[in-house]
Order: sequence, then structure tokens, then C-alpha cells
Amino acid sequence: MAIKMVFHPSEENFYSEELISFTYVQGLAFSQKQKCADSLHHSILQLHPGSHILEVSTKSREKIGVAASAFNLRVGGNLLESVFQSSKVFAGVGAFKEAANMGAKEARDYVKEKSAGHALVGFSYAGNDFPLEPKSFFYDWLYVNALVQSELNLEDYLAYDTFTDIEFNEKKQINCQARSMAIMVSLKRKGLLTQALANPSTFRRFVYRK
Repeated sequence: MAIKMVFHPSEENFYSEELISFTYVQGLAFSQKQKCADSLHHSILQLHPGSHILEVSTKSREKIGVAASAFNLRVGGNLLESVFQSSKVFAGVGAFKEAANMGAKEARDYVKEKSAGHALVGFSYAGNDFPLEPKSFFYDWLYVNALVQSELNLEDYLAYDTFTDIEFNEKKQINCQARSMAIMVSLKRKGLLTQALANPSTFRRFVYRK
């Protein structure tokens, strides 16, 4: 058995988190990852019959789940994941903006190598500086902006009440595209999406109440 965090749009707090126990499917192959996500979804349905669940990653069985992956979404012409990596600011060395033009995995590895030994102190993007708290603030803001800028029909995502990302490990990672998707859905349902994205501080106040 394994435990995975899943995310729900929330009327009260824009998103909620839930830990789900499920049968883990071993293997690194693409098909095994999909089977693992299927197992997670099966456990969710046992707890919450009738749930509408979407895996938000390249491992999703739904096209709209794959399309919403941070490895496919773009911001200003660059891959979201690459832009996120290029926006990291490290003590003593700053940011590695050139990573924005790289592939997602290449950008991640490049920034990790270049920043070795230097503490992450914040994020900087499009003239805006973002603090490390709330922990997922910058990623959520960037991801929701990418969704709005994309050609995806955001109405399609409103049909779901649970979002998963089979690669996300809440013990080691902070940011999760499934959480960001839940936030977008809540904002969209409440008619607050455009207002929340007016500027980063408004988004922060709406979503995290800070």
C-alpha cells in the first residue's frame, strides 16, 4: 500500500487536500505509471463514490489531463516547467533565466546543477518578485496563468471534483499541478478567475488569505 495526496476544488478555501491509501503498482514504464494512477482513482471512488477524477500529468488517460501538464503548457512561448525553473532566485548567484528556453527536464537539471550549494530565496518573473511563502504561491500563480493563456477550454475542467498527479510526492515536493488545477476550477466556478489574476498580490490574497 502507498499514500498519495489528491486535491479538490473547495467552496470555502479554493482547494482542499486529502491523503488516499491505495495499492501501488511497481515499475517506471509509462504503462505502469498509468496503472498506478488507475489504482489511486479506484481507491478514491471507494471512499467517494461518484467522484469525477482527472489525472493532471503526461500519464493521464484523458487528453485534457495530458494537455494540462506543466511539461506541455506554455507561458510566453516557453514551457511552463522551464519558465518555473528559470524564475528561481538563489542566494549569491541569482536566477538562471536562460533555462526558460530549454526543454523541461533539461531546464530542471541545468538549474539544479548551477545552483548547487546555494539556497533558494524566492522567485522573479516578468518584473514581479515572489516570496517563498505561501509555499506554492508562485507555481500556482504561474500555472493558472498558463491555463488561461492556453487554447484549452477551461469549462472542460469544471466537470471534475478531484485532481491527481501520480508523480507528486508530498514528502519531497511542494508544487503540484493537480493542486493548481483545483485552484483554477474554484476560481472559475466562483467567477473570480479574471479578478484573481489581475496581479500576484490579488491572487495571493484570494487563494491563501494572506
